[in-house]
Amino acid sequence: MAASDSKKDASKASSHDKKSGSKQSKSISKLKKLGSKHKSDAASSIASASHSDHKDGDKKVSTFKQKLSKLGVKTGPNKKLIVIAGISALGALIITLGFFGYRIYKNKAEDRSTKIAASVVPYPVLSVNGNVVWNTVTYGDYLFELTSIKKFYESQGQDLSSADGKKRLDELKQVLVKQLIDQQIITQEASKARLKVTAKEVDEEYNKLAQNAGGLDKVKETLQKLYGWTVDDFKTKIKFSLLQKKLADKIDKDDSKNGVAKAKADDLATQIKNGGDFAELAKKNSQDSSASNGGDLGFIEKGQTVPEFEDAAFKLEVGQVSPVVKTQYGYHIIKLLEKQDAKVHVAHILIKGVDLNSWLEEQRTKAKVAKYLKI
Repeated sequence: MAASDSKKDASKASSHDKKSGSKQSKSISKLKKLGSKHKSDAASSIASASHSDHKDGDKKVSTFKQKLSKLGVKTGPNKKLIVIAGISALGALIITLGFFGYRIYKNKAEDRSTKIAASVVPYPVLSVNGNVVWNTVTYGDYLFELTSIKKFYESQGQDLSSADGKKRLDELKQVLVKQLIDQQIITQEASKARLKVTAKEVDEEYNKLAQNAGGLDKVKETLQKLYGWTVDDFKTKIKFSLLQKKLADKIDKDDSKNGVAKAKADDLATQIKNGGDFAELAKKNSQDSSASNGGDLGFIEKGQTVPEFEDAAFKLEVGQVSPVVKTQYGYHIIKLLEKQDAKVHVAHILIKGVDLNSWLEEQRTKAKVAKYLKI
């Protein structure tokens, strides 16, 4: 009986707990819905207020624009005005380019404003194996070199404005044009051969030259006085000089360019070895000024000739003939005529190889040069 009553009480308690939990759950759910509704209402209010503010702002701007419009003031972007401004700027640029172009190609102007314009706009003077776009010498390049030449001659006390001076200047201009063509040919060939000069090489050469000239300050003073150059201008010159030397060395060592000269020298050496008369062969074949004397150079001392020639000459015995010796001048066959203390009396036969100068002469005849300015 007691157990049965106990079970009934437990069942009632459980039922009460479930009802109580259900009521709590319903209450929580109502609270969430209420909170959500409050949030939604708040967001709605904010959005509404924001929209209202925007509308008010737009109305104010619109009203302001209307007032400006009544006063005759345009408030929108004036596309026509922008186009006119752009066309005007382009027209001004074309007129400026045309103005300086006329002064350059008609009058060969050299005043300061023209120099500035030519340093910005690449007005072409000539092109080598190219056209007005590439492989071109510009008027700025030409003026820089011409100004340097004038500065040098004037620093030496020469009056280039006199009748004789003007004649001399015209000659110098023609030499300058030839140099500018050569520079283009050398630069193009060096590029093909992938020859380069580093900034380190330039600095090392500059420092060496500066040391020999009495220091950096002395170099700066001399450059400005003689040529009107800055240090950077001088370094540009050094860079080209080193590039030219590298190309000269490459040409000198290129057997494909010197094959004919080498073969001729070898043939003459064979003839002499077989009993040919050295002096007679020198007269007929040597390309040195000593040819008319049978190749006789007289007495020489150490340090007077290039190392390769000197080494071969001083190793010979009297009457002996050397094998073919290669120097920067070409191919030599040397005969020792007599010795006298530290001197030797020698004769030689020179067959010139292809050096930078002879190579340049050949390239000038092949180059396609277009001139756009009559100098």
